[in-house]
Amino acid sequence: MSPDELGLVAKHVMKLLVERRYDELEEVTGGTRLSADAIADAVDDIGAPLVMPPPSSWSTLHVMAVRNWPGAFSLHMDLWTARPLAAVRSAQWSLPFTTRTASH
Repeated sequence: MSPDELGLVAKHVMKLLVERRYDELEEVTGGTRLSADAIADAVDDIGAPLVMPPPSSWSTLHVMAVRNWPGAFSLHMDLWTARPLAAVRSAQWSLPFTTRTASH
């Protein structure tokens, strides 16, 4: 998977979170790790609506290849809220996920 493809996957996942489409996230992951209800509870715990990160943040995705799993990558993305910019980004809130190419 190319860096551009990883960025598209990350943006799609973030869009589903921002739009509160948790059932779709559960469906594409097969419910691995978290159910739609668990995702909703975790997002609600943040205490402010999520928003799409600014375009500049997509160039700083934290991507690592997963050892012994060809074609798999672990990504970490900061979550952004609708709070004023000074308080928007917090290392406390991030989204780790793993993606892999369908052919592996």
